[in-house]
Order: sequence, then structure tokens, then C-alpha cells
Amino acid sequence: MFEISKGLPTLGCHLIDGNCYFGIYSTEAKYMILKLYKEVYEDGPLLEVVLDRKGYATGDIFHVAIEDVQEGYSYTWQTQNENDEISVPLIDPYARSLYAFPKGSNHYKNIVVKDEYIVANRPHLEWQETIIYEMHVGAFTKSPTCTVLEKEKGTFEGIIAKIPYLKALGVTTLELLPVFKWNKHTLANKHPITQETLQDEWGYNTIAFFALQENYSANKEALGELKSFKKFISALHDEGMEVILDVVYNHTGEGSKEGKVFNFKALAPQSYYKFHDGHYRNDAGAGNTFNNMHVMTKKLILDSLRYWVICMGVDGFRLDLASILAQDEAGNWYEGSLVDDIAKDPILSHMKLIAECWDAKGAYDVGRMPYPFVEWSDRYRDTIRRFVRGDQGMTRDVAQCLMGSEIQFKDLRKTKQNTLHYVTAHDGFTLWDLVSYNTKHNSLNGEDNRDGHNANYSYNCGVEGETQNEEILAMRIRRIKNYFTLLMLSQGVPMILMGDEIGRTQKGNNNAYCHDNELTWMNWENVERNKEILNFVKQIIAFRKESHCFMKQYEHELKVTFHGVNYNQPDWSYYSCSLAVQMEVGDEKLYIIINHYVEPLRFELPRTMQGWKLMIDTSRNESFIQSSLKIQESNHKVMPFSICVFKT
Repeated sequence: MFEISKGLPTLGCHLIDGNCYFGIYSTEAKYMILKLYKEVYEDGPLLEVVLDRKGYATGDIFHVAIEDVQEGYSYTWQTQNENDEISVPLIDPYARSLYAFPKGSNHYKNIVVKDEYIVANRPHLEWQETIIYEMHVGAFTKSPTCTVLEKEKGTFEGIIAKIPYLKALGVTTLELLPVFKWNKHTLANKHPITQETLQDEWGYNTIAFFALQENYSANKEALGELKSFKKFISALHDEGMEVILDVVYNHTGEGSKEGKVFNFKALAPQSYYKFHDGHYRNDAGAGNTFNNMHVMTKKLILDSLRYWVICMGVDGFRLDLASILAQDEAGNWYEGSLVDDIAKDPILSHMKLIAECWDAKGAYDVGRMPYPFVEWSDRYRDTIRRFVRGDQGMTRDVAQCLMGSEIQFKDLRKTKQNTLHYVTAHDGFTLWDLVSYNTKHNSLNGEDNRDGHNANYSYNCGVEGETQNEEILAMRIRRIKNYFTLLMLSQGVPMILMGDEIGRTQKGNNNAYCHDNELTWMNWENVERNKEILNFVKQIIAFRKESHCFMKQYEHELKVTFHGVNYNQPDWSYYSCSLAVQMEVGDEKLYIIINHYVEPLRFELPRTMQGWKLMIDTSRNESFIQSSLKIQESNHKVMPFSICVFKT
């Protein structure tokens, strides 16, 4: 039992033909100490093997093969350096599953897992068919107002139970905030009332690129999180829906020099991290910067991405602070970077790839990502927010946004379908808060309201925060409808933030990264309370899906022209707050009239043989005109701060 041999210089842990092959990369270790356990909760190991460089290493990869190891066994690695100092138990960078020991601690055992190729029933949706719903796994179903089973609250199983809701909404693709294992204990700030130290609840401090956050699973057995995730992926695929993971490869949860050691610092810090003048670079604002230039770091990230595709069945990735992944040691963009490798990878290049094209130190690379990356458009977000708020001088920029041409791509293969449009995302105001607050209210974050964006381009409609004033509430709902209308009638890929369709609020907190409570949870009572908004969102999504103007097969036939109060006379002046847009494909024509002036405006309608039907009027409570009202007049009065949509 447990016959030991040198094995092969492979990384991670692999069960093959009765042998378990262990391998780990380290430049710092004189010896690597492997401890093997049968049960994760056992203190004493079944076996301890000390690997030296002469007998059990090929270069900087220590490796060993052990017979009769079973799936579910666990193991730890420790380094022993030239001074005979032994590290804490380390996370295997390739570990598929982790178990904290003692329970609740920041030390982990790695669990032996047999990889399986998943024949994923992928929907393979075109970008033109894609409507993204960005969600936090825990916050989506954790509220007491959510009707899922108690044990399923805040889990993948909870989302499965809510698939009918998501299908009825009309979204096609879920984008999950980070689900990889992360270090929650990176914060020093305290809750101003309870004085409890706050925790990272968003997951942007990854410590293991192959392992899941176990509390997102209702299955509490060993390897239960893997089973739950696979079940989740399968359930979404069965409904023709996709899953995209928000992944963080630009930094890790080990922080700066003072941060906790989980693996990379002990194994090969000069390989895994970037340094400047002997200090960890901090391009991500989290204490360190992952060294995307080093061959072993590149390999780790590419292997991780392929694992989630091949073995777990995901459909794509959103790369957090992707600019960092394209930068050299000095922080400059360079050819042949990790993003280039991903874009050329024979597997990954066929997945949905999304990039956030900036970093925390000021780099701004929107338009520079290689094909086929789709890029987050912060220009779209800010333009639409400012226009709906009432800022002047915005009509030309709005026109570009509607065309999906606000980003000038350096890669000429990229089109308007490579722009991802959003008004709200996880970091920032929710849509309800965008029309309810003029300033951020982040005091509960314990940072004296210094954190979070200051340039929110929001407008509270006359009252800061909650109100019972019916006129103000009606104004807020109208503006929300306008935001959704502009988003869904823009060329490009639309993304909705979780709960915006039912008026989810965070009480003006625009950076709720450290809260796992009612402040961030989805309040399902709003489904009924804000059904006017929900019904509108369902209808505008369906309207987009049914229109030829947004379908791939007609994209080369699309004609777009811009107009003003008078047909063929767009008003591009600084003081203009109105615009009319005609989209035309074959016999189908849409005429979109946007009036964000303070008074009603009468717009001339273009002549058509078929005549126009009024489909949408955001000034009405029932904004979708059920009878598709036929317009007999040659012009139409549009109310202030509202949008009307006509169709032939």
C-alpha cells in the first residue's frame, strides 16, 4: 500500500491507472513535504513524503507518484528552504477542491479529484442573441423573502430554482461574480455600528484558480461544491442559457508583503508576482500584481481557463482588470501578452470572452483588446447616464452609443458586437439608486465614505433617497424605463445588473463589496411591489429579440439614420436634449424618439407606405401599447423625459 515512485513532472494531482501523480512548481524550496490524509478532518497524515531536488524533482517541478490513493483523499504541501524553515500548509495552485482545517480557519487541505471531461450541451448563442444578467450567487437567493428551500439560499441550487424567473425575464446568459475560492479576510475596516471587522463578499481576492467557494453549494459533502456546480451548469444549458464566470487573474488574495501566505509567496514569488524596487507592484489596488509575463504563471492561468471549459462546462469568462494581463514588468502594453494567448487559444478563443480594459493605477485600454474579446464600454455607461440625467451636449455621443460605435477598435476584425453595453454593474449604484441619490452613501463600509465612485452621473429626481411622493416615484420609474429602452435598443451586447428589473436598492451604497445582508440581497417582495418595472423589462427584452434590427442574419442590411424634431434634421447643438433614430432592415422599420427636454416636443414622423404603429411610450404606466396604436397624424407629441418607439 502507498508504494512510492518518482512519477512524472506534471502539475497538480491526477489519478491515472491506480496511481496518483502529485506535482508542484517551486523555485524557493530545498525540499517539498507532501502529507497525505484519508479523511479531511484527520489531524495526522497517513503518509508523509519529503521530496528532495535530486530524487524527486525535474528542474523546479517536484513530483511523486503514490499507489492506491482514492478520490476524496486530501493532501498538503509545505516548503523547506535552505535555512530549513518550513512553511505553513500550502494550497496546491492546481487543487480542484479545498477543505479548511480546522473548520473556519485560513489553512486548507487539497482534495484529490478525478477530472472528467464534460460533454456540455452548450447553447452556443451568438453575441447578437446574448442578453447578460450579472449576478452575485449568494445575494440572488439569500434573502428571507426568497421562496427557495432554506438550505438552497445563496447557492447554485437556489439559482436553479429561479431559472423559471430568469427565463420569463428573457435574459440568456448569467455572468457570475467570482466563484473561485477567495480570501475573505483582507480588510481592516470595521462596521461603524457593530465594530465588527468587515469581509470581502464579492470574491475579487482569489487564492485558488481551480477551486470553488464551497458555501455556494447546498451539498455539504466532500466535493459537494463540484457536484452542485456541474448540476447548475447542466440545468442552465438544458434551458438554452449560458454561464460566464467573472475571473480574477490580475492579483491574488495573498496581498502585499504583510499579507497572508497561501501558496504563491512560499513557492515562487519572483515567478508569480511583479516587483518594483523590491516591493510588490500594486496595479490592481489589492497589494500585489500577478506576473502574467512568466511562463509558469501564464501556464497556470491558461490551464485554469481550459479546466473550467473542458471539465466544468462554462461558456465564457469576464476578465477583471484585463489591462494588467496585457502589461509588461513596467506596466506597458506589449505584444504576445496573456490576452493575446487567450485570444489565439484553440479552445478559449471559441468561448465568450469579455474584458474590463483598465486597471487601478490609471491604465485605460478600451479598444485595444484583440479579437474576439468583447469590451466593457464605460463610455456607454457614462454617456447614457449623463443624457438621462439631463446633461447637455450629449446627443452626438448618444447617437454613437445607439450605433455601438462609441469604441474605436484597434483590431479591425472587431465590430459593434464587440462592445458590451451596461448602465449599471456590481461596482456602482443599482439602477434604482441611480435615480434616487445624488451622492453615494457608503458610511456602513467603515471607510468614512471615501470609497466608491464619486462621478456617478445620477439624479435623485428631487428627493435624496426613499420617498412616498407619488410624482417623484413616477419620475424615477419613467427614467428607469428610459434606461432599459436605450440599453435594449442599442447595437452591441446588453448587460443587466441583478435586481435592476425589480428596483433593487442598496440605500445609496455604490460599493457594497463588504456586505452580506439585506443591503445587498435581492428582495423578492419587489417582484410584486415593482411589477410595472418588471413587466416593462420583460417586454423590452422580448421586443429586442423579435426585431430584425438586432439579429445577426440581418446585420449587413441594417440602415440607421438620425433625425430631430423635423425629419432629416438632427439637432447636434450643445443645448439639444432630443434625438430621433430610424433603424431599418428590409420591410421592418423602427423609429425611436427620445425627448429629454423639460417640455413636450412634437416630432415629425417619416412617411411610410405601411404607416406607423406606436409600440412603446415610457410616459405611460402601461408603456407597451397593447393594441399597437396606428398613428394617422404626420407627427407625434412626446412627453418630457420619455421615449416613444414606433414600428412599421
